[in-house]
Amino acid sequence: MNWQELSDQRLIELCLEANADAWVELLRRYKRLIAKTSARTLRILGTAPTASLLEDRISDCLIRILDKDCRALRELKWLHGGSLRGLLQKSAITATQDWIRKEHSQKRDKDKEVPLPDEDHALSSSYNVATSVNHKILLEQLEKCLEQLIRDEPDCIRDLAIFRLFYGSRVAAPDLAMVYKMNLRKVENTVARLARLARSHCL
Repeated sequence: MNWQELSDQRLIELCLEANADAWVELLRRYKRLIAKTSARTLRILGTAPTASLLEDRISDCLIRILDKDCRALRELKWLHGGSLRGLLQKSAITATQDWIRKEHSQKRDKDKEVPLPDEDHALSSSYNVATSVNHKILLEQLEKCLEQLIRDEPDCIRDLAIFRLFYGSRVAAPDLAMVYKMNLRKVENTVARLARLARSHCL
């Protein structure tokens, strides 16, 4: 399938059918738009947009899109060619505004935050612009290595897509469970298993 020639409407139809490659293509097309919209909103509201902040706001936007079994996508009216762009921009603005309101309304106790376990740190470290190219290259190399390790498994394609979305686009496990209609524990186990394989055989 030539993903680049696929219309947005058809792409979303495939996403709603839990097509893993379709979700990857959606992020490829629109992750930058979401980030730019979030950055502009942050600046308007007086907050400097750092790479880490933008990655979190992208995740917030995706959570909104995935909420209630992807209701926003299912109810999207395709009135013109920019319908999907408009929905994603609106979701990014709203998600960023909500985060700003939350930040201003309550003080977080940083001392109570629990750090990531050491075993996950190598694959879950904060994404930043300076290392984005290296991160992408590493992720691609890990995917190729993992594909060789699990290529005979029946869910190879799905599991690799989950790995890519979790570590490459920071889509949370509950959202992946919703997309793939899987038990949350199974998604978490899949991510953990592939991470162990990557550390043991690919790093």
